[in-house]
Amino acid sequence: MEPGAVVLIVTIGVIMVLFSVLRGRGGVRHRPEVVQFILFDIKIDQVLVETFYQREKIRRLEKNNWEINKGKVDFLGEELNRKLRETFALVEDVNAQLKQARKNKTTHHDIDVSGLVGPLAECRKGLEDWMMDNLGTLEPPIRYPSLTGFLFGER
Repeated sequence: MEPGAVVLIVTIGVIMVLFSVLRGRGGVRHRPEVVQFILFDIKIDQVLVETFYQREKIRRLEKNNWEINKGKVDFLGEELNRKLRETFALVEDVNAQLKQARKNKTTHHDIDVSGLVGPLAECRKGLEDWMMDNLGTLEPPIRYPSLTGFLFGER
């Protein structure tokens, strides 16, 4: 091989390695966002449970952010992770009951949502405590675009 071709191959290899290292994988950086998304579902569900019997129209409880991020919450600890799974299983049960009530064209006032008040409050407190312990605030840090993020795109 010619020396120019070897230099070109090595240069391309170094650029590819630098690109993969600088791009990163997310990981710890995305933890506050995951917690914030799940906390968003919990806050909405708390309001929906509080006003459940005052509503005329049936509205399902939120769990979309949980469904998206439930595989990414191992860093929260065993107890909080278990509590989140149990709480969102209860949310799923209530949503199934609401779907059945809508299908049968019955009122939703027969459905008992009082069992969600405690678990939702515990999950909210646990997530807010995690945010305070790890970030010192309940809001995720503002992420400014980096030069490499601007050039190569961030995930």
